[in-house]
Amino acid sequence: MVRCRGLDSIVGAITSDGTQLLRAGRPWRFVLANAYYLADEVGQGNPEHATEALDDAVALGLPVVRTWGFNDAPWKESRMQDDLSTPHEPGLRALDFVVAEAGKRGLRLILPLADYWPSYGGIAQWLAWRGTPVADADRAHPERYAARFFADRQLRDAYAARVRQLAARRNTLTGARYGEDATILAWELMNEPREAPEDWIAFAAETVRAECRQLISLGDEGARDSPDVDLASLHFYPEKQGATRGDEERFGCAAITAAARAVTRPFIVGEFGLRGDGLPLPERQRAYAAWLACAADEGVAGIGPWLLGYASRPPEWDEQFTFHAGGDYDATLRDAAQLFS
Repeated sequence: MVRCRGLDSIVGAITSDGTQLLRAGRPWRFVLANAYYLADEVGQGNPEHATEALDDAVALGLPVVRTWGFNDAPWKESRMQDDLSTPHEPGLRALDFVVAEAGKRGLRLILPLADYWPSYGGIAQWLAWRGTPVADADRAHPERYAARFFADRQLRDAYAARVRQLAARRNTLTGARYGEDATILAWELMNEPREAPEDWIAFAAETVRAECRQLISLGDEGARDSPDVDLASLHFYPEKQGATRGDEERFGCAAITAAARAVTRPFIVGEFGLRGDGLPLPERQRAYAAWLACAADEGVAGIGPWLLGYASRPPEWDEQFTFHAGGDYDATLRDAAQLFS
């Protein structure tokens, strides 16, 4: 089993006994905020959107924020690279800002290093840069081309080079080296890497571990118990995953319980959600409270809903999963934060 190495953190060393996270020798757990868009907003000239979301996480008592550590979209000025080997400095400076502002607030970050999905370029863009583009009709269906990405040796080399570049980078605002920055709690090898074979996971984890002191997660949806990573990961959305109306609460608790009892390492529910235009609000609040309580009872290391939005962020941008501080889930999340503290 991989053992998590110590990390000199902003609030104490984080280690692992192999099944739970520890801070100063005591179990440490958290409720997290998802705000994937932070560096993108900064790179588009809207840093106030990022700082507002970070302030909201603090106000809700959520000490960890999960946000993209990649941006492979050539059409965005906020992109973090121009091709497989060329960093895009404006986009990286936007990430510098996010990490620096999180650190000022005593927050920790979980940063995925790449994306399965094409919204920010994803593995489709990597294949295009490789010279083996994905057909337009297939782009929204990564399962049709993921095997090409994971098996390609040149793309593995490019992934390793990206990790080395980012790990070695010194934040232009704080001077901290990314691979040692205590504000970064963990790196996810990829956001939701469906079909990732074991040899790719082993390669990617070894690459990150060689360059970074922080924890490592696969970032998957299914709580794969890989021996190569420090943290297991689960994402669930009952309405998307076929739960019948009225069974959402049970569905989520069953998913959490099954995963928590199957994995042999600290376990994080990195995403969950119910549509704002689906169940009535009281039923959604009860489901969220039940899932958070279930996670606490099962010893889950961390859990957080999708998606914390800044005040002016339209809910429809995220399929009606967006919520805001000062709104529907404040009491639910604050109560959960106390359970996990």
